[in-house]
Amino acid sequence: MLPRMDRTLLLERDIVVADNIDQRIPRGIEEAVAHGETTRMVSPNSLAFPYRVMFNTIIYVTAGWVECSINLTPFHIQAPALVLSPSGVILDDIRYPVGTRSLIIAYTNDSYIATLSTPSAKVIRSATLSPVCIPLEQRRMDRYMRLFRIIQHTIGSPDNIFKRDIINGFTQVVSGGIAKILLEQKAAVGRAERDDVLLGQFIRLVQRHCRTERELAFYADCMHMTPKYLSRIISATAGKNASEIIRENVILEAKVLLRSGQYNVQEVSNALHFPNASFFGRYFRDATGLTPRQFALQR
Repeated sequence: MLPRMDRTLLLERDIVVADNIDQRIPRGIEEAVAHGETTRMVSPNSLAFPYRVMFNTIIYVTAGWVECSINLTPFHIQAPALVLSPSGVILDDIRYPVGTRSLIIAYTNDSYIATLSTPSAKVIRSATLSPVCIPLEQRRMDRYMRLFRIIQHTIGSPDNIFKRDIINGFTQVVSGGIAKILLEQKAAVGRAERDDVLLGQFIRLVQRHCRTERELAFYADCMHMTPKYLSRIISATAGKNASEIIRENVILEAKVLLRSGQYNVQEVSNALHFPNASFFGRYFRDATGLTPRQFALQR
């Protein structure tokens, strides 16, 4: 059920490693892949889609990209990336440009890898109840591929009496490396969720106090943070800096008051605690391109 690749190793009766990472391809295609350009799209002609995959897979996509559908969910896997997929999923269609390179480790549910009881193996099993695609840093991918080539050469030696020990060590290393990536990803998601909560808290405070408070230090103090730390979180989470969010809310309050027709510019300036109408006018014009009076007269 695996696509034909340049090199295949049967590590055990139920563990297969296949790759084409050293595949020779024409120079023009090599350069196109390196620059992220799309070459001719191909699909494994040895496979009839859709079909249920009855083995677990660990896939390192080292160059190019892969498009596929797993359990009706489309995946676009851009190198460098790691894909983890449990057995029993339904695969429908695989397409990739010529020059795409990958390493596939496939193993059954009763294989040595699947039955590992190490902490790293438990992390992997709990995190991969459904397919997972994880972008990798290039340096991390390069490190894995160097390690793989060393182990691949050793396993491929027919007279090596310690092959079983090497296979065990290889699976432990792979398992530990993947578990570390999964934990890092989980921590990043946890931080992102926490930062989203902090962003929401900040925005609610701004909406409540922006008529009287325009300094970031006030909001940082309310949230028991330093202004620098709060600014960094808001910028990373909202895609804009905290001062912009404060200004947007102040301007919105000003627009509501001006558009109501009940207050003149001086009264709006006072309501928003600006030192004088002139300062308020410059603040408003810098944000909107209009003076407060021009905005008030717009219909």
